[in-house]
Amino acid sequence: MEGNNRKYSRGFTIAEFVITAMLATLLLTMMIPATLTMIDEAKNRKAIDDLQQMEDRIDAFHKANARYPFSLIEIYSTMPIDPWGNPYQYLNIADAPNQHSIKPRKYKGELNINKDYDLYSMGPDGRSEAPLTAKSSRDDIIRANNGHFLGSVMDYHN
Repeated sequence: MEGNNRKYSRGFTIAEFVITAMLATLLLTMMIPATLTMIDEAKNRKAIDDLQQMEDRIDAFHKANARYPFSLIEIYSTMPIDPWGNPYQYLNIADAPNQHSIKPRKYKGELNINKDYDLYSMGPDGRSEAPLTAKSSRDDIIRANNGHFLGSVMDYHN
């Protein structure tokens, strides 16, 4: 009778531990990319919101002064920084003294995306070129069509 009264261990077996570890790893593997995607989307949304607020301040400056600011420093005491740690980019197109010396943002090589001013974030890579089709510009967050579009270059279709 004594053999039937054995007490069973309440701990994990190695097999149970391995299965639990594998499931935890699988869950983490699935959650990390989703979390990174959510972080990227939040940064993009923050940049779009920032551009909207800057556009409002630039337009108010224009109404008060009958010209656009030549730099964001005319409106802000320090240069505004995007969610990736880079300064926002601004170019006064309408009031530029020499139209041939400026390089406004372009779509498909020919068409300026704005007639008044360019305002954008260089995105996560911190790099950009005037044509939106350039590889370094594809992650930019832009203001286009004189403010009728605010968003990612990848979502812009003139």
